[in-house]
Amino acid sequence: MIKLYGVALSPFVRKAMLALEHYGLAYENEPTYPGDTAPEFRAISPLGKVPVLQHDDFTVPDTSVLIRYLDRTFAAADGANSLYPQDARQEAQACWLEEYADSRLVENCAGLFRERLLKPKMMNEPTDEARVAEIIDHSLPECLAYLESVVPESGYLVGDRLSVADLAVATCFVQARYGDYEVDGARFPKVRQYVDRAYASELLGRRLASEKESLPPGL
Repeated sequence: MIKLYGVALSPFVRKAMLALEHYGLAYENEPTYPGDTAPEFRAISPLGKVPVLQHDDFTVPDTSVLIRYLDRTFAAADGANSLYPQDARQEAQACWLEEYADSRLVENCAGLFRERLLKPKMMNEPTDEARVAEIIDHSLPECLAYLESVVPESGYLVGDRLSVADLAVATCFVQARYGDYEVDGARFPKVRQYVDRAYASELLGRRLASEKESLPPGL
């Protein structure tokens, strides 16, 4: 049995769900919010973060680590569907882009999600317009400029197939889109084309269709 603790609108939970669905694994989602203080949750998530993967009697409380575990456990023996490139340099590149997305990129994309969707439409709180302006005018363009320098003109981020880098980067841009932000194709054409390819993929398309019921009406 596989269970994933978390909520689908979290970028990190979405990343884990994409990995599970990439491997074709059936799983149960246990809706759990970050910071949940229930003793049984803290027993498997000492930092109070989501997602947490439970596979039978084994638990993993970190997105990157749980995806690596899934890969070692469920990827094909020949590595054909592994999310980690076989070439050492490509693997390092994929893991670096995952780390960049999980830290710097998500900080900005999730900030827009929080200010433009979560606070006004789900928490009945005002948007911090100064924070939004700082993200859109300064910090997010810096991220996009870096990605523009490394994103290929076609295909996946690393090598010739889907990798953990694609899952990490794509989930960030989903968060930004929920925050009413789209990449400027004139300024960042390669990033824009990459995002469009990601949205057109069957894997991400299915995940977003499943998320619709978690969104406020009209989104």
